[in-house]
Amino acid sequence: MPVLSQSERKSLVDRVVKYQDQLKSPDGAALFAYLTEDRQLTEETINRFLLGAAVAPEGLDDDARGMLAIPYNTPTGPVALRFRRPPEREGGPKYWQPEGSKLTIFNTPAFFESEETIAITEGEIDCMTLVQAGIPAVGIPGASAWKDFYELLFEGYASVVICADNDDTGAGKKFAAKLAQQVPGPRIVLFPEGHDVNSFYCEHGREALREFMGLEAV
Repeated sequence: MPVLSQSERKSLVDRVVKYQDQLKSPDGAALFAYLTEDRQLTEETINRFLLGAAVAPEGLDDDARGMLAIPYNTPTGPVALRFRRPPEREGGPKYWQPEGSKLTIFNTPAFFESEETIAITEGEIDCMTLVQAGIPAVGIPGASAWKDFYELLFEGYASVVICADNDDTGAGKKFAAKLAQQVPGPRIVLFPEGHDVNSFYCEHGREALREFMGLEAV
């Protein structure tokens, strides 16, 4: 995990709280609707992951104005902030983070929630969707963000389920194949054409997602 100074930690905590408040303000209504209606995340999930809206961002985050704020939370507090551009604001990179940000694994508390099975997704929203469906999961912010030493974190699991997106030009399959070579007990779940975890969940629901992943009994 990134080693942050006391001032960096305080800045992160303050910004996370501020953006949480902005998401629940009238000015954050569009982003809140994006999460709850387009992505079908519950308010409980939104609160669990401390999601926010950069409606009036701090100077450090000014380029993220109008974007969704996604904290990288750990048992000792947030260690990074990543921002996602909503579809109605297309025209720039989908994701942005302040220069010098050290993104690691999203939702590291999941490592303390299950000793048998854990899932890996490419991206935060897919990870949150699995957690909402009752499946322990972590997210990697892109294939290039995987570090070889991460494999040590998955030692001891009977099964590591790697979710492969099937709504791109094959990048999801490459991501899954790369991880399958490095984690113990890998099992790749390739979603139907045109789908990733979240879109499958939105179309078919919680139980169908668990069944498709072969985790209905977990």
